[in-house]
Amino acid sequence: MGGLLRADDGNVKDINGTTPPLSTYRQANMKGSLLELSGAMEYNFFDYHNRKDKVHFTPYVFVGLAGFFANTQTRSAANPQLDRKESVLSLAIPAGVGIKYAVSTHWNLGVEAGARKTFTDDLDHIDGKSRGQTDLLGNRHDQDWYFYNGISVSYTFYKIVCPDNTKPSKK
Repeated sequence: MGGLLRADDGNVKDINGTTPPLSTYRQANMKGSLLELSGAMEYNFFDYHNRKDKVHFTPYVFVGLAGFFANTQTRSAANPQLDRKESVLSLAIPAGVGIKYAVSTHWNLGVEAGARKTFTDDLDHIDGKSRGQTDLLGNRHDQDWYFYNGISVSYTFYKIVCPDNTKPSKK
């Protein structure tokens, strides 16, 4: 998967619809690109590959492991010491939901949304560490997340045949 990353403190709103004090003070924004290679297990709710049935779609959930490379740049109008452009190579845990349509026996089209829990706090380069007074502008006790919404093309390598429970048992 490939995509663009975007974040802006100006888009952060609290329950009253105003920008929180930290975001107002920091005035940071981040943009960049991301490449991800992942493997995931998914659970399909329907047997959508059965060509005898009229229904060839299914909702599904997935979870897996991903490696990603992100090249991002952070800028701050109020705090130039936050300005930084770097690359990050790390791992993430993808999880999400989607709807899939079987185009053929093995090929599928899908629409999905997923979240990725990373094992780094360097996507936006504001990690609350090692920058003097800017330590207070990040949270050193949490890791970054990124979210994905999109269209997917997937290939089913094999099919697990479920037993037919409608046949009488020999017992």
